[in-house]
Amino acid sequence: MDRSPRGFYARAVHPRLSIWPPLPPDVYLRRPLQRLPFPLEEPDCRVVAWARHAVWHGVRRLGLGAGDEMLVPAWHHGSEIEALARAGVTCRFYDCAPDTAAPDSDELEHLLRPGVRALYLTHALGFPQDIGRWRAWCDARDLLLIEDAAQAWLALHDGQPVGSTGDLAVFCLYKTFGLPEGAAMIQASPPAPVGLDTRLGAVELARRHGMWLAGRSGIAYAASRPLRRPKPYDPVGDFDLRDPESAPWAHTPFVLRRISDPAAAGQRRHNYAALGAALDELVAAPFAHLAPGASPFVFPIAVEAKAGVLARLREHGIVGLDLWSLPHPSLPVERFPGAASRRATIIGLPVHQELRPVDLERIVAAVRIAGARPARVESAA
Repeated sequence: MDRSPRGFYARAVHPRLSIWPPLPPDVYLRRPLQRLPFPLEEPDCRVVAWARHAVWHGVRRLGLGAGDEMLVPAWHHGSEIEALARAGVTCRFYDCAPDTAAPDSDELEHLLRPGVRALYLTHALGFPQDIGRWRAWCDARDLLLIEDAAQAWLALHDGQPVGSTGDLAVFCLYKTFGLPEGAAMIQASPPAPVGLDTRLGAVELARRHGMWLAGRSGIAYAASRPLRRPKPYDPVGDFDLRDPESAPWAHTPFVLRRISDPAAAGQRRHNYAALGAALDELVAAPFAHLAPGASPFVFPIAVEAKAGVLARLREHGIVGLDLWSLPHPSLPVERFPGAASRRATIIGLPVHQELRPVDLERIVAAVRIAGARPARVESAA
């Protein structure tokens, strides 16, 4: 058998691998877990529909609003910034050096002024920040600490769960397991629990099951194409707060009890290491060294001609993530070259726990076929 990349892709139809974890069809036969991972069993945890809702509710419960400022990363998705803005908070942006995803303490000190009330700390791509250091930094300056663990559920730092030291922490459940949606928040005085959307969400569940089948059968993926209507990216819709009072689907607790295996973080690290061994020259600099407690959301590569690489990967059934190519409109882009460079170069590749060894081979081969060339992330200075 021809195992070369071009021989590997001689077939015309390829299964589809996405960065989003699919939902295995046997989930309904699994025994429910006796205890869910942190923070879901904590009395101060609340499950909501989307992490942006958790941000909006959480900062309001902390007493933040009009006239208050927060230190937030310039490299961001945008929905969290919109949630803060809708809560009345003014964002003061900070950049990061090219070799780290952590804030620079000197830059933060320069941004401090009387109106600043909190630091927004993002555990980007599932890589845990030094939560002890930033907790102490905030305490010394009488600041609140907001932990954005939307991409980092199950991650640990020095054995401590990410999200366990902040005054507010938010998590995306569907970024780690095959749920259609669902998020969690934890804080000392959380909002009242929300109910569940009484609709079963059967269509959304079917789509997640379909992703599982499409990842294993090119024929199944090809057959589903007439049902899909690709839409151009809409940043306004992507950033939109939506209805913060909306409830998670009724199926969410049932599915969570059957798929929320903490061992998924270890499998993600294993997959990340396997991809890193083959694509080490392309790994985005801040994420070149896999932290022991990381729960990687994606495998990030920094490439030239990002749009073209994404398109060629999709031709071979690999749906990469165009990581945050457009910032929230409130960001003064010209002041943050480090964030701008990351937006222009970083692609997220699948790394989730449902991938098989043959899937990892396919990803590596597709990247080679796509002709991806490493790009240098510019300095934030």
